[in-house]
Amino acid sequence: MSGTRRARRRGTDALLALAAGVLSTAVLPLAVDDPRRSERRIFDLANGIEYELPVLRIPQQLGTPWLLPAMSAFGFWTHRPHLAVSAALALPMEKGLEVGIKNLTRRRRPAQAGDPRLRDDAPDEGPSYPSGHAAIATCAAVLVEPYLPPYAGPALLATVGLTGYARVHQGAHFPIDVLAGVLMGIGAGSLLNYVFGLPPR
Repeated sequence: MSGTRRARRRGTDALLALAAGVLSTAVLPLAVDDPRRSERRIFDLANGIEYELPVLRIPQQLGTPWLLPAMSAFGFWTHRPHLAVSAALALPMEKGLEVGIKNLTRRRRPAQAGDPRLRDDAPDEGPSYPSGHAAIATCAAVLVEPYLPPYAGPALLATVGLTGYARVHQGAHFPIDVLAGVLMGIGAGSLLNYVFGLPPR
């Protein structure tokens, strides 16, 4: 990647981080109360499917906390310092934001606000907003994207989308919780890419 392209990409990362922060602030009022009718309808469509979808357990694992440290270790092992440092800092950044916002909003889980279908390890207590799984999966996708060919972008988007959908399908989160997690992941990943730069190609 040439110097001009790297500079342009850093500018894009800065704009993405700023936009994600603004949109997260705009969405925050929606998480103060239980879901409105439109959000409840979307949740019921995703969660109300009678059939189990075991395949969703795979993308769900991409939202677990082990992913970012594993990416950091891989970056260190393969001599990719940008990835090693960014991924190492991503988890504490994400968890700090997630816990702080959850303590601020205290939005109820679907199991506390109704009678959803709970699947797999869907929690039935604790704050619901934002979705940590969606945040981690999105942040990981943003951090790894510069190392992949351009045609891998749709696959990354699909993976993030499946991770978010899995959490709603399992009854762990409402749709706004997932949206907030995606925005948090975009913001954190883009900020780290901006601060630590991008790998040369």
